[in-house]
Amino acid sequence: MLFVIIVTSMILGSILTNFVRGHIIRMHGDFYSRTLSFDVNKLIEQGSQKDFTELISRLEASGQLVHARHIAIWNSKGTLLFGDGEFLLSSATRSGFRRALSGESDFQYLKISDKEPHNSEIAIFLPVMDTHGVVSGVIAFHESDTDLSVDLKVAERKIILYIFITGLTIYALLFMFYFRSYRQLRKATQRVEQSQDSIIFAMSSLSSLRDQETGGHLERCSKYVAILAENLRKTKQFKPYITKEYILTLASVAPLHDIGKVGVADAILRKPGKLTELEFEEMKRHSAMGSEILKMARNRLLFQSNLDLAIELTRHHHERWDGKGYPDSLSGGSIPLSARIMAIADVYDALRSERYYKTGLSHDESVKIILDGSGTQFDPELIRVFQSCHRDFESVFSFR
Repeated sequence: MLFVIIVTSMILGSILTNFVRGHIIRMHGDFYSRTLSFDVNKLIEQGSQKDFTELISRLEASGQLVHARHIAIWNSKGTLLFGDGEFLLSSATRSGFRRALSGESDFQYLKISDKEPHNSEIAIFLPVMDTHGVVSGVIAFHESDTDLSVDLKVAERKIILYIFITGLTIYALLFMFYFRSYRQLRKATQRVEQSQDSIIFAMSSLSSLRDQETGGHLERCSKYVAILAENLRKTKQFKPYITKEYILTLASVAPLHDIGKVGVADAILRKPGKLTELEFEEMKRHSAMGSEILKMARNRLLFQSNLDLAIELTRHHHERWDGKGYPDSLSGGSIPLSARIMAIADVYDALRSERYYKTGLSHDESVKIILDGSGTQFDPELIRVFQSCHRDFESVFSFR
């Protein structure tokens, strides 16, 4: 951004300097035209070469033509009355002569030599007006641009500096305004995210009212998926897909994976023994019911939300790598990554936890069961990563 401000300042400085240069020269010409018209106009009709020479000498002596050289005067018919008109008139300057005859001051830059391309003179053409404001002739002369160029070079540097300072100030003010707006927006976004997380946790807690073992299970699963996703992010295979935002979202929606259990009868949820085949089929419906509940909530929103990830995770966290899971019998890579991660976290915590119908297993026993499920129940790549971080799972479960 600083580079853009500098370049813009230089371009605008150059444009403004050229504008000022032209404006100054035209003002200069208009001053000459008003100053000289009265004296020159009297001689145009009947003055001799001697009269013109005396007039020019007098004007130069009084300082009114201090920088002028090669002065020439024409009448309104274009007849040269005084000076070296051929020297002043060339193909490059004739347009200026014609403009002066029409009543407008004009100037043309003349290159002195190819060896000094930056050293130039100005051919100035001025209309001579009579007392009625009618053009009676033209006076022209050369004037060096050196002094003006030096002054304008200094002015150009000042203009560039002023534009740069102004641009920098505007940028700083805009940045402050943007930063302030960003902080306000970020604060509002954080509040929305916190509200969303609270609502998600409240929704997921519905199942804990039905299944007393589920409460701590939900919080731990949120931490498990974050640990596994963080370690997956370090691998070449998953780094392109797993971002920090993905991990935060995954951890925030993980507690919703069992929300469908609110639709399962208490007799099945709290049965102390093994479920019958029919009861197990009823229990298996909780993943599909949970996703449908979340879809109804998602469909009421006008924007994309974390519920999209929650829906796929909730529906598919009981799918198996070999396709023998439920509810859709997905297999391999067709199972969403979020659900594959959730499956490991869910099973680990289920193995470690005491239930109505079983005692909890040790960490090592649970890890062995999960490792044995590689390629059948679980994604083999995720299991390899789980092997490197399963002690972190143990720490989460132990800290209760």
